[in-house]
Amino acid sequence: MDFKIVVWDFDGVIFDSMHLKCAGYQRLFGDVSAQAWQAFEQYHYSSGGISRGEKIDYFYRHILGTPLDAHQVDALVLEFGKIIAKELFSKSHLNTEVLGFIQAHYQYYPFHVASAALHTELQLLCEFLEITSYFKSIEGSPPAKVKVVARLIEQHAYVPEQMVLIGDSHNDYLCARENGIAFLGYNNPALKTLIKSAGRVGYIESFKAFNLQDCAAFFANQ
Repeated sequence: MDFKIVVWDFDGVIFDSMHLKCAGYQRLFGDVSAQAWQAFEQYHYSSGGISRGEKIDYFYRHILGTPLDAHQVDALVLEFGKIIAKELFSKSHLNTEVLGFIQAHYQYYPFHVASAALHTELQLLCEFLEITSYFKSIEGSPPAKVKVVARLIEQHAYVPEQMVLIGDSHNDYLCARENGIAFLGYNNPALKTLIKSAGRVGYIESFKAFNLQDCAAFFANQ
């Protein structure tokens, strides 16, 4: 099976800033109990593909039990962006293996980025990293990633069966499934369990062995 369109997750695949964002959340939340912070830290690392607004809301609503209104969440999202801005803009966080693959193939396939990162920040970051030219579109949140991909399919009249989403989280897998496109996990061994229970799902150990022209070897049910 080959694919004509690739949708890339950003953080955890092309770029690795999960640890920086974790530290940013810790500064944002301030002096909370160790138990509350540990619960959020676990949630953060297991919830790739979810926007920072959703994560902040989850922390206050489900961990602290003190829900915030939408305006309060939006204000904290802006504050969080300021906290991480200086550390985030660094080319050292680029995944060189993935970037090398993208640079070698972007002229032959439509590549798109669909991320849960804040859209305006994502656009600026990709420009800073000098990778914008490799993608036909770079879209962040809002809206949620599942809607970003749905809109992508509609705007370009893509055939879902010809598309694959490459991501590092279970939420990326759910996004792909809801939009009827294939999914390839990467950089998260826990995703290998999906291969045993779902069709058109596979796992990439290394992009050095990955070939878009023939992806059959990456799918358990092909």
